[in-house]
Amino acid sequence: MPIAGRLRRRLPGTPIGDPILPRFALAFRGIACSGAAADHSCGCVFALPSQGMNLMTSKFTDADLVRLCEAASGGKLALDAEVASVTLWGVPVVLVYRWNDEEHARRQAASVGPLDDLWLLDALLKLPVGDAVALASLAGRDRRLLGRGESVHACERRADTVVRSAVPPVSVDLAVVRSEHAGVEALDVMPFGAYAPQAIWLDAPMNGSAELQAEAVRFSTGVVHWQGVDEPRVLVPVQPLAQVHETAAGWRFAEHVYARLLEDSAGPGAGAGLGLGLVNPLGSPTG
Repeated sequence: MPIAGRLRRRLPGTPIGDPILPRFALAFRGIACSGAAADHSCGCVFALPSQGMNLMTSKFTDADLVRLCEAASGGKLALDAEVASVTLWGVPVVLVYRWNDEEHARRQAASVGPLDDLWLLDALLKLPVGDAVALASLAGRDRRLLGRGESVHACERRADTVVRSAVPPVSVDLAVVRSEHAGVEALDVMPFGAYAPQAIWLDAPMNGSAELQAEAVRFSTGVVHWQGVDEPRVLVPVQPLAQVHETAAGWRFAEHVYARLLEDSAGPGAGAGLGLGLVNPLGSPTG
């Protein structure tokens, strides 16, 4: 499934080690949610630094972005990793991600897309995948929530049992946001650290970046300095992250990434038919 206008390709290399630190990192500084969409994809408005957090400019090639992500990751990307430059929650970001091909094929066959019901995802996580669970053993609230899941083929009721089908459709190995500002304000638009390892791409002179580096360590955020010459220099290593797919918010983040990738593959504006308002999952959920 080609991604129009994006970087989407199989990348050679060796797998990145599994995350080993049981952290749930948050890197929110000065992010404001107004409820009014900054663009068609996001209900959050983020306070951008005055110098700007811009998406990649024409001076950076596809190969440059792969090179940058490999430096941030500490080595070659996983064999099945892909790289995409997208806008998520109003923030331009480079993602290193892996498709769950089986889950994507299952959803395509059933003509269903991303799941955006946080409480449904929470109920699904209480079930094993593919094994029948007696409905009588579940709380009444979970039974009602799983009823929603049947209509979107996330689970299936069989007599007096229910079987979970859905799993996260993508896994995100790294989120990189470019900054042309070396001050601590570069952390103001780094909302992905609770869901994936994240890094700031510092595309500016390093002068005055000491405070940024110290704060990045505090917020479990990597910093890579590179202005397109020589080799990318890791100033703060990217921190591993626990398996957040085991949380409803982490799974919902994967669904938001999936929605964006599907939208881009179908062309501009195609996401309007997905029925998703891509807001930050840390906002108050409604169920």
